[in-house]
Amino acid sequence: MNHFIKKRSAPVCFRRWANKAYAVFNSLHRCVKIGVLCTSYTMLVLPEQSFAQADSTQVKNIDMEEVEVSTDAAPNVFASIGRTIVQIRKQDIERAAAQSLVDLLEFIPSVDLRQRGPYGAQADVSIRGTSFDQTLVLLNGISINDPRTGHNSLNLPIDLESVEKIEILEGPAARIFGNNALGGAINFITGTQPDNHLKVSLAGGQYGFYKASLAGTAHTSHTTHHLAVSRTVSDGYMHNTDFNNLNVFTQNKWNNRIVPLDLQLGYTQKDFGANSFYGPKYPDQFEILHTLFAALKGNVTAGKLTIEPSVYWQRNYDQYILNSNNPDAYRNFHNTESYGADITASLTSWLGRTSVGVLARSERIYSNNLGELMDTPLEVPRQNDKWYTKTGRRTNVSAYAEQNLYVGKWSASVGVLANHNNYTGSRLNLYPGADLAFHPNQTVKLYASANKAMRLPTFTDLWYTGPMNIGNPGLKPEYSTEYELGGKITANCWNATVSYFYRNISDAIDWIWLDDQQKWHTMNLTDLHTHGISLGGQWDMKRYAGNGFPVQLLTMHYTFMSSNKSANQYKSNYVMDYLRHKLNIGLTHRVAEKVYAHWIIGWQDRNGGYMKYSAADNTECETPYNPFWQIDLRVYRQAGRLNVFAEASNLGNRKYQDIGNITLPGRWIRAGMSVTLTHVDRIE
Repeated sequence: MNHFIKKRSAPVCFRRWANKAYAVFNSLHRCVKIGVLCTSYTMLVLPEQSFAQADSTQVKNIDMEEVEVSTDAAPNVFASIGRTIVQIRKQDIERAAAQSLVDLLEFIPSVDLRQRGPYGAQADVSIRGTSFDQTLVLLNGISINDPRTGHNSLNLPIDLESVEKIEILEGPAARIFGNNALGGAINFITGTQPDNHLKVSLAGGQYGFYKASLAGTAHTSHTTHHLAVSRTVSDGYMHNTDFNNLNVFTQNKWNNRIVPLDLQLGYTQKDFGANSFYGPKYPDQFEILHTLFAALKGNVTAGKLTIEPSVYWQRNYDQYILNSNNPDAYRNFHNTESYGADITASLTSWLGRTSVGVLARSERIYSNNLGELMDTPLEVPRQNDKWYTKTGRRTNVSAYAEQNLYVGKWSASVGVLANHNNYTGSRLNLYPGADLAFHPNQTVKLYASANKAMRLPTFTDLWYTGPMNIGNPGLKPEYSTEYELGGKITANCWNATVSYFYRNISDAIDWIWLDDQQKWHTMNLTDLHTHGISLGGQWDMKRYAGNGFPVQLLTMHYTFMSSNKSANQYKSNYVMDYLRHKLNIGLTHRVAEKVYAHWIIGWQDRNGGYMKYSAADNTECETPYNPFWQIDLRVYRQAGRLNVFAEASNLGNRKYQDIGNITLPGRWIRAGMSVTLTHVDRIE
C-alpha cells in the first residue's frame, strides 16, 4: 500500500512500518518524523531471536526527508506479543543448507522437526516439547492446519523462493488465533521483490535428486503479481523413499487507496514412497497428497482505526496405500475441507492499541475410514468404484479482545479469547493471557507472560482404525497453561537471550500402547508437566571487524526440556518423545572474494524410545533413541545476478532416527545455481 505525503508544512508521522531499509530515503528538502510506527512493531516486549539479525524492534524518533513509502502487505502477526519470537529472514534462508522449508525449520532451537522422509515428504513439527498436533501453522497469518492430522501441517503450497520471513512464536497463542495453538505457532510470510524480476533456479545431487524453480514478480502502477513454480524429485536414498513434489503459488496485490486487497492461491502435490512410515512391517507404503489453498485479505484504514477482513478456503486430498504392490489390500481415501473468515479492528489511542476480532471456521471430512457412516456414499474422484462412506463436521467461532499498554519503561499486553465449538457442546471456553515487559535501558529487556490454550482432537484421533491403531470418538479437548520468564541484551554487534517456561497440559491426548490388544489407542492422560530453558546468542563479526574479517557471523543456541506425566504406566507414542537437549552452532565465514561458507553443527538427544523391529524374526523390542551430532555445510558465491552453491547435509554420514524405525539419509551432496533477471521499470 502506497502512502503519499502531500503537505509540506508540519512533520508527518508514519503509522505503518514495513521493515524496509529506510536508508533509501532521498533528500527532497522535507522533514519526515518517524514517530508512532505500526503498533505491531512498537510492542517493545519482544525478546526477538534471529539467525543473523540484531534486534530491530527499537523504535526511535528520526528526522528524515520526504519520499513515497511502500509497505509490505504481508502481516507480522506475532509482533504485538511480548514473548519469545524467533525470526528467520530472507538472508538466513539464502545461506542455509536447505532445499525445503522443512529442512530450514530443523535449525530452530525450540522446534522439533521429526522427519519420516526428506525434503518435506512428511515431517511432524512441534514447539517446546509439544506434539505435532499442538502446533499451529499459518501462511500469511491464516491457519492452514489440516483437521484430519498434524502430519499434514507442513503441506505448504510455497517454496523457499516465495518466503520473505518465518516467525516462530513459542508458547500458547490461543488469544490471537483460537484453537490448536497450544504449543506455539509458525507463520510463513511471503513477499514480492520491489522490482520486476524473474529468477530461475536449478539444483541436482545424489540419489537422483533435482530441483527446478521459477519465480517472478511484476508491478504495475497499482498492482503487484507474484508467481512461483517448483518441482523437486528424487529416486530415494533407500528402497521406497522416492518422491515427486510440485508447488505452485501466486500472490496478487491491488494497492488502491480505499481497500487494498491481497489474493493468494496455492497448490501442492506430493507423491512419495512411505517406507515404514506407519509401521516397520510394511516397507512398501505409499502416499499421494494434493492441497488447494485460497485466501483474500483486505485492509481499511480511517485515521487511527484499521480494519482487516479475510476469507480463506483449503482442501486436502490424501490417498494412503499400505502396500504399493497390492494397493487394494488396504487403502484409505480422505478429503478434508476447511474454510473461514476473520475480521480484526485495531484502534490506537492514548491508552495504547486496542484490538478486537472475530474468527469463524468450519471443518469437514469425507473418508472411507474416518467419521460417522453416511446415508449415501460419495464416489472418490478419479477412482473406479471407490467410495467415501464416512463423514464428520465441526464449526468453530471465536471472539477476542486485547489491549496493549505503554507506561514509561513498562509495556504490557492483556487479552482474552472466547471460543465456542460444536464439538464441545454448548460450553463457552475462555482463554486469557497477559504479557509484561520492563526496559531498564535501550539494550536490556526483561519480560514475563502467562497464557492459556486448548486443542481439539483431530479427526484421526477420534476415528482412525487400522492394523495397529484404534481411535476414540469419546476424546475430550486438551487444555494448557504456560508461564514464561526471560530477558535479552542487545549490543552493537552481539546479543544474548535467556528464557524459562513451565507448562501444564490437562487431559493430554496421546496414542497409548495396550499390551493386551497389541495396538495403539487414543486416550486423555491426566496431566503433563513440562519445563524448559533456552539460551542463545550471536556475534556479528562483520559489523564488529568489517567485511575483510574472515569470520562473518557466529551463533549458538541451546534448549533443555523435561516432561513428566501423572499416568506414567502407559507407553506413549508421541507426548513423551520430545527433544530433551538440542544444540545448534552456526558459523559463516569468507572463503574467497564473494565466496562464503555457512556451517551448522547440531546435537540432539531425544527422550523416549521406539519399538525396534527385526525383520529376520518378526519381533520388536523397546529401544531408546540415541543422541547424535549432525553437520551441514553450504558454500556459495554471490555475484550479482548469478549465484552458485554446493552443499552437503549430514556431512559426517551419521545414522539416526527421528521417528521409530525410519533411518534418515546419510551424507547427501547437492549443487545448484540461480539466475535473476531484473527490469527496474514498472509495467504500465
